[in-house]
Amino acid sequence: MRKRAFALALAFALLVPVVSRAGADSDALLQFGLIGHWAFDCQKPPSPANPFINFNFTGSGQPTRQIITGKPEIDSRVPLSNVTILDALHLRLSYPQGGVTVTVTLLMELGRVRPYEAIASDGTVSVSGGNVTATGQPTNWLLKCPD
Repeated sequence: MRKRAFALALAFALLVPVVSRAGADSDALLQFGLIGHWAFDCQKPPSPANPFINFNFTGSGQPTRQIITGKPEIDSRVPLSNVTILDALHLRLSYPQGGVTVTVTLLMELGRVRPYEAIASDGTVSVSGGNVTATGQPTNWLLKCPD
């Protein structure tokens, strides 16, 4: 019994630094169900027309968004910050891009996700109400790919 209690205490002690390292931003991504790979079509390989978006953590627990297209010159990984669950369907997060900070609100429905709002720190609105402002077309849904 004593060995078992020691083993449980050791396991708990080893897990605590990992949990505390993750922080509120990582916790929100995890709770919202965004961790993992997402794509327009998980059955097709990554490409500029079918980017794979990976939401994950660095070794230090910092959440990141990685875009994989199969073309290294346009692939990217950025740190995420200010990750906030707004309600059961919406998550807001920010990331650096091209000298500004972009704040995106994602909409999740039926196990799929898409940008609903996207506003840069310079005031540029690229997505509003789920539509791309430049074209008026709805943003595309991303599906969660099996790991």
